[in-house]
Amino acid sequence: MGASRPGEDGPVLDQRGGNLALDLFVLDQHLGQLVDAALQPTGLTGALYAVYSQLAAQSQTPGQLTESLGVRPTTLSGYLSTMEGRSHLSRERHKSDGRSRVLVLTSEGRRQWADARPHFRRAIQALDRHIGDAADVDALRRQLGRLDAAVRSATEAVADGIRRPGR
Repeated sequence: MGASRPGEDGPVLDQRGGNLALDLFVLDQHLGQLVDAALQPTGLTGALYAVYSQLAAQSQTPGQLTESLGVRPTTLSGYLSTMEGRSHLSRERHKSDGRSRVLVLTSEGRRQWADARPHFRRAIQALDRHIGDAADVDALRRQLGRLDAAVRSATEAVADGIRRPGR
């Protein structure tokens, strides 16, 4: 039996001092490379595609978008500036709160998203095939959901400890 590739039956980064956070960081880099390579012909990055996809599903406020994507407001602001520069995004007055704005894909933005979607789907289908069958993919997604919940809870606990030292 040949040597296994990193992560095949062990941690993503098997080294002294390795930990889950470092594994996730490296995994995020690998996933970014996969998605960016797939989307390269479309002129979108994986991060931008995520914003387009969320807005293609439904218009959202910037706050809703930062929450759904888990990005910082300053990071989202850069993505939105790029999209506005391409005339792919408009900001419309919120129907129930006139002070607030809703982010809406323009027809050009929807066309960009539609053109990029098959490239993204091919990358995800390739990834899914390397994971296993549909049940394997579903099980892994459930585990990732558990991991996300744990990270969010740990974040709250750490932030609470910083706000109230000595407790």
